Amino acid sequence: MLKIKRMKSECERQFLKNNRFYFFMTIIALFLCAILNICMAFMLKFFIEAVEYKSMQILNRGFIIVIFYIIIYALFGISQTRFKNTYMRKALSQFKDYIFEKMLNKTISDYGNGMSSKFISAFSNDLNSIESNYLRGTLDLILTIMLYIGAIIAALYMKWTLALPIIIVSMICISLSLIYGRKLVSKEQETSKENMSFVAQVKDLLNGFIVIKSFKAEKEVLEIFRKQNTNLEVSKQGRRVTSDTVSIYGDISSIVVNSMIFGLGFLYAFNQWMSIGMVIAFIQLGNYILAPVRNLAPLISNRNAAIKLINMLSEAIEEKDEKPEGIRLSNFQKDIVFKDVSFSFESEKLILDHLNLTFEKGKSYAIVGGNGSGKSTILKMLLGFYNKYKGDILIDGIQIRNVDLSSLYDNLSIIQQDVFLFDSTIKNNITMFASFDEQKINDAIEQAGLAALIAEKGDDYSCGEEGKNLSGGEKQRVSIARCLVRGTPILLMDEATSALDNNTSSLVENEILSIENLTRIIVTHRFNETTMKKFDKILVMNKGKIIEEGTFDTLINDKGYFYSLYSVAEAE
Repeated sequence: MLKIKRMKSECERQFLKNNRFYFFMTIIALFLCAILNICMAFMLKFFIEAVEYKSMQILNRGFIIVIFYIIIYALFGISQTRFKNTYMRKALSQFKDYIFEKMLNKTISDYGNGMSSKFISAFSNDLNSIESNYLRGTLDLILTIMLYIGAIIAALYMKWTLALPIIIVSMICISLSLIYGRKLVSKEQETSKENMSFVAQVKDLLNGFIVIKSFKAEKEVLEIFRKQNTNLEVSKQGRRVTSDTVSIYGDISSIVVNSMIFGLGFLYAFNQWMSIGMVIAFIQLGNYILAPVRNLAPLISNRNAAIKLINMLSEAIEEKDEKPEGIRLSNFQKDIVFKDVSFSFESEKLILDHLNLTFEKGKSYAIVGGNGSGKSTILKMLLGFYNKYKGDILIDGIQIRNVDLSSLYDNLSIIQQDVFLFDSTIKNNITMFASFDEQKINDAIEQAGLAALIAEKGDDYSCGEEGKNLSGGEKQRVSIARCLVRGTPILLMDEATSALDNNTSSLVENEILSIENLTRIIVTHRFNETTMKKFDKILVMNKGKIIEEGTFDTLINDKGYFYSLYSVAEAE
């Protein structure tokens, strides 16, 4: 709990980190502008009394003062704008950099529970609220309070008998509006949660667009979307209604205070207890006394709501399983062992059922089986994606759940069926923007079957957004080269050649299987005889268990489950 609180304060500190100068200069500029705004009331009093007393000398002096006032106000205003915008730019930039850095530091398993939707929402809807309601709102709040205090001091100086009742009524109105404004905080939180759910759903629906179209499920999906969309808009409506109610209450309070200024002011003027110029000056000051009545509750409520969003984001950053500092894994030396490993999602059926197997250093393993047999789950276990399993997973004798993940990823790479590419060059997508020896890059390009593409288009060819400038097979070959260039001692492949044609797939797999001192664990549905014979062991899975294992020739001769899978694949 203490750690979460520290993170919350650290999040908010990002706004002022290396930014205090611009913040304080903004406050000083706001203070000077507030003083000049208050001075406007005295200037009005000065001019109107000059007219009342029919003094051209006073009037001419007033025009000279106005010229200086405009020049000074322009200077302060320009300074305030410059300092404020620089402060805002640095604050938002540092805050986003900090949040994104913390996101990148999270583990793979941390993203398995809707975490990406939280961050997408944070960088869209929530960040807009934080910018307008926390950063800009804080400055508006400070200026409003400065003007209020300045107007009270000026009013008391001019005529305390008129100022006192106006101040008392305004404070009562402000207190009442602040009490009601608290509801806005909970409404803002509710809207943020609904927006998070909405973003998550839209993301899922767009990712499944091909499936939706091919199964003609547009009508059903549209109904799902409409329901979530309605929930979001109902929540936003509730927030708007609460915000508008606070504003209406502020407007009513303003009418009450304004009526007092006009009524009492002209009563005093009628009885000649004060000049018309002073009444007009009070009306001008009244704008600043009224401003908190109208604006203070929404400003404070919206700011508190934004702080809640910052706290929610802080908690999302900290959302992870508590575990001690991991053991650093040196270079992979011996083997990976699964001892009686069972795994399931909560109360669902076992995905892995008392699994026992060993992967020895430098050998090649193919994992085959039907859909849902647990093949890909084994690879995810090795990546530290799931920690809540029974049994032991040991890498060089160390429990994998206790291994420092950074050192784990120094020892293994994974090539997946789904390829992620940056909108950058082929070379940058292979190297992931890191520096590698050119010979290593060229070897990876050759082994991944990319040589022809590079020869045709060059390694500086842009892949485009999500790799749109490359075919599915080309994207997959880039992802394969990306893993090979790292030269990790363990390579995992999860249906990595599914987007390649049979000939290219065989060439790529044979290249990978020929690399010395590389431990290969490959999930595949392809059963090319030449390739299969190169594996040291084939593991056959069904319902979360290893039901057969051995070399290709042994499994074919046994005429068991693998033989059936191979026969079906050959017949297709």
